[in-house]
Amino acid sequence: MQKKLLSILSLLIALISLEIKAQTETTSTTNDYKKISELDEMPSFPDGIKEFYKFIGANYQTPKIQGLAGKIYTTFIIEKDGSLTDIRVLKDIGYDTGREAIRVLQNSPKWIPGKYKGENVRVLYSLPINIVATEKSAEKVYSISEVFEKPTYPGGLQNFYTDLSKQFKTPEKVGLKGKLVIGFVIEKDGSIGQTTILKDIGYGTGEEAIRCLKLNKKWIPGKLKDGTAVSTAYILPVTIQSEN
Repeated sequence: MQKKLLSILSLLIALISLEIKAQTETTSTTNDYKKISELDEMPSFPDGIKEFYKFIGANYQTPKIQGLAGKIYTTFIIEKDGSLTDIRVLKDIGYDTGREAIRVLQNSPKWIPGKYKGENVRVLYSLPINIVATEKSAEKVYSISEVFEKPTYPGGLQNFYTDLSKQFKTPEKVGLKGKLVIGFVIEKDGSIGQTTILKDIGYGTGEEAIRCLKLNKKWIPGKLKDGTAVSTAYILPVTIQSEN
């Protein structure tokens, strides 16, 4: 009996040791980078940070939303070879501004890496990006309160939800239930323009709703008092419930 207990204890100790080792290796791999404050030489963009912001400005596609302005806060790892990885958005200002920042950073030229004790090291870097939308009158997107005639879906909102439900592929997740909130622009021709997920319930439900939104019929656009069709910002809730 004692031999049997000793064997069981030995097996448990071995399993615990393996688990601790695995956790340690995962942590060291995940956090194998230096912070700016620890470096001997800071990472830098070729020809300076002003050139980097020029690169951002030349490649970033700003949403055509009048009055849109603010900062996007990002972090990323500058690798030993100067490439950017693990790009994350800590805060954005909606309308897919964060997603666009990730796209641009993924295409960034290589940086000059940071150094610690004479060797290239991985560095965690934080970067704010200022966004100011173009405010040309022709590009203005009106709010619902600004238009004389609100945009409508052919046959009414009930038809919209019916058409959406026909296209929507609900994730096979038991008990999944909740409400999405989607913001989008109804263009002058009734097509769907810029979209953003204001609230979702995970499992790709927001992205799927946007995909289906663009497959639906064209809307009847919003209009000014003189009958001019204009681009209008619109927000809709979408209720999701799995079959199981």
